[in-house]
Amino acid sequence: MKFELSITIDRPPPDVFAFLRDKDQYPQMEGSPVLALDKTTPGPAGVGTRYREVVQMLPFYQGEILSEITHYQPYRVLEEDFQGAGMHGHLAYQFLPMGAGTNLIQRETIHYHGILSIFEPVIRVVLHHRLQERLKDIKTILESGYLVAD
Repeated sequence: MKFELSITIDRPPPDVFAFLRDKDQYPQMEGSPVLALDKTTPGPAGVGTRYREVVQMLPFYQGEILSEITHYQPYRVLEEDFQGAGMHGHLAYQFLPMGAGTNLIQRETIHYHGILSIFEPVIRVVLHHRLQERLKDIKTILESGYLVAD
């Protein structure tokens, strides 16, 4: 299953990049399915940095997702591979300057395992909506003046 989404954010690429690079340091929006997000490797983020997320997958099911940064080009590209909760995949962000802001492009590929693969058509619709909402949340947080450290 592949997704490509984009959103324009009224913040420069270094701010948007720092926010997504240091995703464990920023609050989740109310109603977010992400219940916990921790960086599990020491030091600054870069290739090899790992994260652990606990995500509310269904009303009574929480899943753990482990991810690792695989491509890191400051202010231009940030990519990670992830696995867990019956799936594995790849997430890639591209940061394109657009005036004083950033056109954030998200490309994501997800492969489901086992019984989840049967429900892929339904999951696709729900997940596409969630991914769009997440990009809108990132835009809202960054445009609200939330300070990011670089």
